[in-house]
Amino acid sequence: MHPVAILSAMDQEISSVERLVADPVTYDALGRRFRTGSILGCEVVTAITGYGKVAAAATTAVVLNRFQPRMVVFAGVAGGIGRDVNIGDVVVADHLIQHDYDASPIFDPYVIPSLGVAEIPTNPDLTEQLVAAVARFVHSRASTDIEAPSRYARGATGVHRGLVASGDRFISDPDEAADLRRRLPSVLAVEMEGAAVAQVCAESRVPFALFRIISDRADADAAVDFLSFVSTVSAPFAAGIVGEFLTTC
Repeated sequence: MHPVAILSAMDQEISSVERLVADPVTYDALGRRFRTGSILGCEVVTAITGYGKVAAAATTAVVLNRFQPRMVVFAGVAGGIGRDVNIGDVVVADHLIQHDYDASPIFDPYVIPSLGVAEIPTNPDLTEQLVAAVARFVHSRASTDIEAPSRYARGATGVHRGLVASGDRFISDPDEAADLRRRLPSVLAVEMEGAAVAQVCAESRVPFALFRIISDRADADAAVDFLSFVSTVSAPFAAGIVGEFLTTC
């Protein structure tokens, strides 16, 4: 049976998910670690893509070619751009865009020539399932799955669905964040990999979905306690949401 691929950019983001894998087998390729096994009886393959669009696209291509997954789910953290998106919230993408991609005047800004669109849609059925999984986790288990000292444990109740922007910059400047809001008024979150993975999956006709836990507001405080947030909040959230999602696989 073809597995479900679960990808994250960093080891800290995927570690809690990997601990759920039964009978794991580890492979190395392209300088990346891939792990196969099962979660809740569902066959999976996990991988760390590395930072940025090139690394993410390359890793996704290897996963699709070597493991032939039936779907791809990306989990990780992001900066909140939408005005009502707060630290500790979860954003599920229904479209992704490369905010730093511009082939104009040959094509309109942000349009990917191979796809003919600027905003790459996620798979609608997978996205509905993921939204439901996030809601179940956030409203029933989030406060117990987060370490008690975390100041985010009680605030992680916001679930959003919409546009996520990707680019090869860690946004930590309020002016850059404001510029993104001006150029892309509907954007909810900004990160560095999702749209690249979405493009590879779309071109390969493999269903794709993505969720991000908001670690910062893409401002001057974005780098403060970032790795601590990933370890104590994002990682257990990712594992819990993935577990909920795979109950329907």
